[in-house]
Amino acid sequence: MTRATATVLTVDDDPIVRADLRLVLEDAGFDVCEDARDGVEAVELARLHQPDVIVLDLALPRLDGVEVTRRILDEREVPIVALTGYGNGAGGIAERAVEAGAASVVRKPFADHAVVGAVHEALAAHNDRRRVRSREALAELVGFLGYPEEWAATLEESAYAAGKLWVRTR
Repeated sequence: MTRATATVLTVDDDPIVRADLRLVLEDAGFDVCEDARDGVEAVELARLHQPDVIVLDLALPRLDGVEVTRRILDEREVPIVALTGYGNGAGGIAERAVEAGAASVVRKPFADHAVVGAVHEALAAHNDRRRVRSREALAELVGFLGYPEEWAATLEESAYAAGKLWVRTR
């Protein structure tokens, strides 16, 4: 589930691109919590700020975007929208980013609507996955208690409407 205003961490080594991303995302109603200049800083700021979504260039100094994606997702599940100026022939970096867990890839130079749309889609897909896990946790609980499994869907709907998700802890 996302907050009323989703927080975004932007990552690009080009200050003009970072400024453009900030303007585009803030105009679309997002809260840009921080801007990172390289891969190492991206991992640190993702850990510190716990953003709802990350917009990440793949060609970064100190640590490339594919490795940044892996490291961030090893610590926590967060949707990542990758940006790249490379075409399909550059070592398959876009494909490697998706294999590492990026939700999608937007090609540079990007259209504002492409970035905003990708962020919305990534957040929606992430929210859907979290709701499925919430419903599964409830199904396990109601089954354990001897209640009909169908109750899990109703309970999850009520919890979600109240801004809550169920999480299985073990």
